[in-house]
Amino acid sequence: MIKLNTDELGTLAICALRYCHGRQTYMPKRVQDIVKAHLPELSTRDLDEIADDLAQMRDYDFGDPVIDRPNWQRFQYAVEEEMKRRHGSTD
Repeated sequence: MIKLNTDELGTLAICALRYCHGRQTYMPKRVQDIVKAHLPELSTRDLDEIADDLAQMRDYDFGDPVIDRPNWQRFQYAVEEEMKRRHGSTD
């Protein structure tokens, strides 16, 4: 098993997500699924960075409206839910 510390995991997650933006292949969904499975392990700082990146991506373009956009929106929702969980919000 490969062991990463929290900072390394966060760096890889942020870089992988940024790489996937705008790509219309299987890779964005694959990376989203991997990162989603590890959201609780990311630092709050990295989670905030991912949320900021997603907000900028949404304003720019989430990609194909039929394929890419729904996947990015579901991923964004998962990030927002993890942030709420950490802040104790039940909204």
